[in-house]
Amino acid sequence: MKFPWNKYNELPVSRINTLQVFITTYCNLKCDGCFVRGIMGEKKHMDLTEYKTTIDNAVAKGVKRITLIGGEPLMHPFIKEMIWINNQNNLKTTIYTNGYLLDKFSKDSFQGAKIRISLYCETGKTKSIETLPKTADIPFDVCFMVSRTSTVEELLKAAYYLEIFYKCKVFFISSLRELDNPNQEFFEDTDLTMPVLEYKKLVHDFLNSYTGEMEIHISKRGMFESTI
Repeated sequence: MKFPWNKYNELPVSRINTLQVFITTYCNLKCDGCFVRGIMGEKKHMDLTEYKTTIDNAVAKGVKRITLIGGEPLMHPFIKEMIWINNQNNLKTTIYTNGYLLDKFSKDSFQGAKIRISLYCETGKTKSIETLPKTADIPFDVCFMVSRTSTVEELLKAAYYLEIFYKCKVFFISSLRELDNPNQEFFEDTDLTMPVLEYKKLVHDFLNSYTGEMEIHISKRGMFESTI
């Protein structure tokens, strides 16, 4: 499998000190592939005082970017205030969300923040493209979480649909779990995880077939050789 360099240019990347903050254990879904489903514990939100202390400590240690995750971050009653705190500290913010609650917000709610919606499939009951609310004024990236049942046809349909109807600019392909973590130091694996060689072939087949204009981001080093 060779990367189609005739079709793509590799974007340079730099290391950025990033902190992931689990701001809530509340969620509006119960996804089979959720990586924190077994460790969520009691339902609670991080309070704003604790959050500010966390950010102050992070800034002192050189953190430049904050990723807000959960649970479902958009269920936190002070999500806007958290974004404001990050902006005041010149921190870049990324919010990982299932997107179901985006229609409860406006574009101004996310000033200074990037929205990244995690999807599992093109059609279906949970985290599918067809269940996304229509929020034309709120820009977002999409992270398609590949599972054992994902196909290149589904990935292509999803990418084109999001590009055309949601004006999506970035399509991020990832696996439900780490592909080279057999000891499961972080989270337990799931039977839904696609084997690494199948994942690699899926990624290559998608890149060879896709003809749209979105930036394509691929999770997992080693899927193809780098030129940088």
